[in-house]
Amino acid sequence: MDGSRSRSPEEFLPLHPFELRVLLVLARGPAHGYPIIRAIEEKDGSWKRVLPANLYRRLRDMRERGLVAEVEPPEGAPRDERNRRTFALTGLGRAVALAETARLEALVLDARGALSGLGGS
Repeated sequence: MDGSRSRSPEEFLPLHPFELRVLLVLARGPAHGYPIIRAIEEKDGSWKRVLPANLYRRLRDMRERGLVAEVEPPEGAPRDERNRRTFALTGLGRAVALAETARLEALVLDARGALSGLGGS
């Protein structure tokens, strides 16, 4: 990624659903892998089990694209959490999450309009 130019959030769309879930978890604050996994599994029943290797691969890719950053654990974090990799949403990551959410809302509104006359079977 060329860090000298500003990236438009729309360049990242459509976003993979798993990446959007990660961004939404991190929108609540910095976290390490286990709380991210737990939040995704609790929030979305379609994710039966999130494998740590898959999460960390996505986080690495998202970090390289500037959507998340590795940060120091919050001050006062328990000792066992201080050695874990903690991630936070970047400004670009927040903008991408907002753009993807708007894109999905527009898609759902369009779908409801198109399907409203069909009725259920």
